[in-house]
Amino acid sequence: MKLNKLSIAALAIAALANPSYAALAIGDIISINFGANNVGQATPTGAAVIGSGSDTWNNLRGSAGSNISSLGTQVLNLTTSTASSVSINLSTGNFNGSATSSSNLDLYEGNIYLDANGEFGPSGPSTITFAGLGAGTIVDLYFYIGAGHTSGEGGSITIGSTTYSASDANVIESGYTLGTNYVKFDDLVADGSGNITATWSANSGAGQRFTSLAGIQLTAVPETSTTLLGGLSALALLRRRRK
Repeated sequence: MKLNKLSIAALAIAALANPSYAALAIGDIISINFGANNVGQATPTGAAVIGSGSDTWNNLRGSAGSNISSLGTQVLNLTTSTASSVSINLSTGNFNGSATSSSNLDLYEGNIYLDANGEFGPSGPSTITFAGLGAGTIVDLYFYIGAGHTSGEGGSITIGSTTYSASDANVIESGYTLGTNYVKFDDLVADGSGNITATWSANSGAGQRFTSLAGIQLTAVPETSTTLLGGLSALALLRRRRK
């Protein structure tokens, strides 16, 4: 994610002035699994692209076979099961939940899915908002995307002016390949309200109508050296102007 110099400076100065501005500690991970709530689905544990075998996941579920327009606002736990200040809200567009009763972390067994055309089920796109991150908090985000109906379909995630797509080869996957069944956004900066908003949609084109969202992982990361140096330079400039 690219920031202009003024944005970088403002965020870095805020961090220097108030080191506790971030709601998440660096290295904290939040993992979210999607599925169906009309099946006795156990909360999965384990690691995906990031995490460890003992991690617990937030298990968010929509009704299988019944379109819903929103999962509402859900407060999230860290992978340590500790409550966090972060919440997620999915809205805009209808989507279904697909069922699984497995407690193993096979993200692609259970998911929520949408149909770009809206003819035979859920439509899109859908808005995903993370709130409570803390203004200026920097995170990496992983979105696990699969084929929602048949193999070869996939979806896209857009944040700001950046869009990444995945086109899964199989409905159920046991491994993770960047650009195939997940996408990653690096160094995203929460806005002044502590929010980050993404848009999820089905890829356009022949044979790419349905898409699934199987899970999301979020982890807090430190400022890059460029961000920190930019902030220090801006702070030095302000001090010179005051003299």
